[in-house]
Amino acid sequence: MGVVKANAYGHGLAETSRFLATRGVRIFLVANATEAEALLRAVPRAMALLAGPTVPGEIEWAVRRRGVIFALSDREELQRIERAAARAGATATIHLKVDTGMGRIGCRTEEAVQLFMEVARSHRVCAAGLFSHMARAEADPAECRRQLARLLQPVEELERQGLDVGALHIHNSAAVANLDPNGRLTYARPGLALYGLGEPAAAWRRRLGGEALRPALVWKTRVALIRDVPKGTAISYGGTFRAPRRMRVGVLAAGYADGVSRKLSNLGSVLVGGFRCPILGRVTMDMTMVDLSRVPDARWGDEAVLIGRQGGEEITAREIAEQIGTISYEVLCGIGVRVAREEGSTRSSRSRMRS
Repeated sequence: MGVVKANAYGHGLAETSRFLATRGVRIFLVANATEAEALLRAVPRAMALLAGPTVPGEIEWAVRRRGVIFALSDREELQRIERAAARAGATATIHLKVDTGMGRIGCRTEEAVQLFMEVARSHRVCAAGLFSHMARAEADPAECRRQLARLLQPVEELERQGLDVGALHIHNSAAVANLDPNGRLTYARPGLALYGLGEPAAAWRRRLGGEALRPALVWKTRVALIRDVPKGTAISYGGTFRAPRRMRVGVLAAGYADGVSRKLSNLGSVLVGGFRCPILGRVTMDMTMVDLSRVPDARWGDEAVLIGRQGGEEITAREIAEQIGTISYEVLCGIGVRVAREEGSTRSSRSRMRS
């Protein structure tokens, strides 16, 4: 199951979904109705499982749209979906979400059998699967196994009563890496690993026979201006950086509106000409200033790599996350919508990402 929620973890939902569809993926996980619509425009024959509960206004659209699957958590939600489906003269499809330890959404394990049977009796809602979500897969494989066992408990009871539960899925990236495959499960739902950044890295090397995951994304922008500034020049808002000597400063065509975190001010680096070039002063909305002292032959229009490899150097999403005190997911999801996503392309305009 292709996890393409949050704009495919910043990589571009439409571009990523089309690529995965060419590799045989037919069902995708999205966050909400807006993402489901974008997915179905990109891959019209796909199925879109909504990861979370719907909000007012989404249910009516979703019951009418072919290919949308609800994540059902409780009886009240079932009743809302039934009423919307009746008004539309349609039949809605659900996967029953079971809370096996995440504590976020989903019915309790002991409620799953009764709720699934209520769906089975419904004239407007069709049950097509059960699923759950791992809470501590990176750190606790034993808890992963316990969560899987909790998911299978209602499945076994429903099967004893002659009901086919349909699809089963629970494995996120770390569970795929840490646990042996389970023949009862229909889908795996790799998230970050799908984009080449799965944790823990050692577990993925074991799973892949010694190979490492490779990041799918390179994020680039351009050097839009180069200035030689004298010693003592204040750079950017607040003058938090003053040139300690005569310096060559590059102005990049990307800022925090594009996803370059303001927390990288006077802290982060970019790659120009294969060298690490420190960020000078505060990152601004549309521009970032960098020290080009190590790249005397840098020119207007040169590529600057924000995430990715250039020459022998590499900047990763994980490195940035550690610098600013967050996780790789947030770094990637923060890449702005005005950054063009180009599959397999090396071209660049203002701030571009190649995926």
